[in-house]
Amino acid sequence: MWDLPPVDPAFEISVASRGMSKGIAQTDGVQVLPKASLKLGDVQVGAQWKNVTSPVADGEAALFVNVGRQVAGFQVGGGIAYKFQTNVKEPTDDTSWEFSANASRKFGRISGRMSAVYSPDDLGGGRRSLYLDGGPTFDIDKATKLSANLGHRSRVNGVDYTSFNAGVTRSFKALSLDLRYYDTNRGEAGENYGERVVLLGRLSF
Repeated sequence: MWDLPPVDPAFEISVASRGMSKGIAQTDGVQVLPKASLKLGDVQVGAQWKNVTSPVADGEAALFVNVGRQVAGFQVGGGIAYKFQTNVKEPTDDTSWEFSANASRKFGRISGRMSAVYSPDDLGGGRRSLYLDGGPTFDIDKATKLSANLGHRSRVNGVDYTSFNAGVTRSFKALSLDLRYYDTNRGEAGENYGERVVLLGRLSF
């Protein structure tokens, strides 16, 4: 008989003053993102949904599988997600596969992280998309962290841009609050690419 690790279920709900993804805005106002998952050893499977501001759909859902483990002092991981828009109002490319990889390492109170997200055919009119980002985190204490990230996204049939964010995260047991400043180098491309400050709260069960 195989000695399987226990199944660890989890649920979290995030509420942000403005929905953000890959450094740019997804909503004109508040975004709500519920996510449920099951973890079995190094493997996590789950599903999530979030509202978006779009003329063709009112939400974006995803089914995902993630794998993560410690390797030579690094925390490394990868994932596959199947994304689809909900309540689609007119013909559009409303499904997409997304592949991700990440690595991080801690050095005392400072840690560094890098990640990549690739889609061979993005949602909507976009086609191939690659988003790379990373940055440092500094632990002020056990519950408070300062972090910053620099990213770049290249897209076929979409706007290429460089993104930046910096902020502070505070944890209160099951609740965390994050206050963060966002900006890109393509503010002229539209309001979604402009600078903003976003407050996000996440409750985990």
